[in-house]
Amino acid sequence: MLFIALKNLFQEKTRLFISVGGVAFSVLLILILQGLLQGFSFRIGEYIRKQDADLWVGDARARDMFHSISLLSIADEEKIEGVEGVESVSPFLARQVVVATAHKETATYFIGYDATTGVGGPTKVVEGKETPSNGEIIVDRVFAGNHKVKIGDNLIVGQSNFKVVGVSTGTNLVSFQYSFVTKEDAERTLSMTGQTNYFVVKLKDNSDRERVAQEIKQNLPTVKVFTKEEFVDRNTEIVRDTFLPVVRVLLVIGFIVGVAVIGLTIYTSTVEKSKEYGVLKAIGVRNSQLYKMVFAQSLVAGVSGFLFGSLMALVVNLVIDRFVPAFITYFRLIDFGWVFLASVLMAILASYIPIRRIAMVNPAEVFKG
Repeated sequence: MLFIALKNLFQEKTRLFISVGGVAFSVLLILILQGLLQGFSFRIGEYIRKQDADLWVGDARARDMFHSISLLSIADEEKIEGVEGVESVSPFLARQVVVATAHKETATYFIGYDATTGVGGPTKVVEGKETPSNGEIIVDRVFAGNHKVKIGDNLIVGQSNFKVVGVSTGTNLVSFQYSFVTKEDAERTLSMTGQTNYFVVKLKDNSDRERVAQEIKQNLPTVKVFTKEEFVDRNTEIVRDTFLPVVRVLLVIGFIVGVAVIGLTIYTSTVEKSKEYGVLKAIGVRNSQLYKMVFAQSLVAGVSGFLFGSLMALVVNLVIDRFVPAFITYFRLIDFGWVFLASVLMAILASYIPIRRIAMVNPAEVFKG
């Protein structure tokens, strides 16, 4: 039965190409959309995840770094440092601002951090200085590429002029990118002398995070203390809440397209070979055996489409990353796993209509006339 199934499938190579190609493009669509979702979530959380910190302390009224404002007094730093188990505390200033390049004005997420400790700084510098001095700025690779900014150029933020001394990666959020300056420059530029947005707290080894967080809140009732995991979750939930529903709809569409392509291809083949199936029935082949044959054809088309679609997704990802670096995708092994299962499910569902057609074939009709 398997031999006959494969022979039927490969007999019409054009039809097989259309079937496998349709599934491959469905898989490509599903993987790229899932990769985009994971890319947004991972990239937003990556910066926080890579900071050498255990706790983030912010205003209790603030929800995340991008859609609410957290303002704290710099004097609170001493109260946090006084809690047993705290090793270091670093002020963190960040705000989306307008920056003027040589070509036009644009937005950047302007971060001021303690350059002596490095906490809050860029995740990875790929060109130039790793740490800015006063009057200097490190920009993201995507920002530099989009706005034709290079090391040695000057950027203006408000009334302040900054010299570009480094280029970083891992700080692209599509609509804007991170830029890094010293804490002192950020205080002056953002008029935040004596204030900060967050405190980034590192604990001593073996310290109880829950106890330390509780003591900080007791000393400073108007603050909210987040663990690193909680802060990542808070800053990525906007992607899950707004982007995920759209992605789900498009994923369903991609899945339906795959089912339709396999189903129509196998159904057409089944209709054309109705007499052959009738002959097989007449010589004693059971319906269940014929069903397995149709399912084998669908499964081969589904799995082949998955393999080609996955390969296409990896190639497209490499091309996009090279020419459109703002397009963020992140593939996980588990994503390929569930897309493979989705491809198998496509094959199972697509087998239903051809199977019904076989069930209706009357062996007696074959010998008429």
